[in-house]
Amino acid sequence: MRRRFASACLAAIAGLLAAQGCISVRRAAPEPSPPTPKHAAAVLDTSVRGWETSAWLDDDTFCVRAARTSGRHVDGQENEFVFCDPAPAALNSPGPPLLPGKPRPYIAPLDPQSKEIILIGATRGAITDVSVTMFGRTATAAVRPLPATDGRQIGAYAVWLPRTAPGRNDMKLTDITAVTGRDATGRVVTRLG
Repeated sequence: MRRRFASACLAAIAGLLAAQGCISVRRAAPEPSPPTPKHAAAVLDTSVRGWETSAWLDDDTFCVRAARTSGRHVDGQENEFVFCDPAPAALNSPGPPLLPGKPRPYIAPLDPQSKEIILIGATRGAITDVSVTMFGRTATAAVRPLPATDGRQIGAYAVWLPRTAPGRNDMKLTDITAVTGRDATGRVVTRLG
């Protein structure tokens, strides 16, 4: 019964986020081996026990995968979620440090206490960490380089922030009030408001 409830909760959250335009969901079909990216995936987060979140860039597609690292292929449990969207156009060419957009929320992995949601974003240029502020809280994460071609320096990051503000049952991208990128010296090199 718990498994059906968890699966129903994930489906409801995915529907809400997709309806708000936060994500588009393409779940990998159950198969013995997970889909393999053309280029190596960068591990962004392992803070939820038994899960690993990674990202990669293939051609003009930015993909995020949340996959179980233990208890894989257990009947009635989701073992892997793959989300792919068109990559921001700004990532197509080299250039100065840039945050091409606000990080997007993802439904998996779930925070065991259901109080926070993972947000994942992309970067271009020499950005080593990114701070994101939402609902008055700020979280900072290291940028992990993604393999890219044509001299592009592209990275991705993942932060955990509150799912909602007091009195609210959801979030929108407009709830993210600041995104700041810093270089290796700690100097702010780009920001979004």
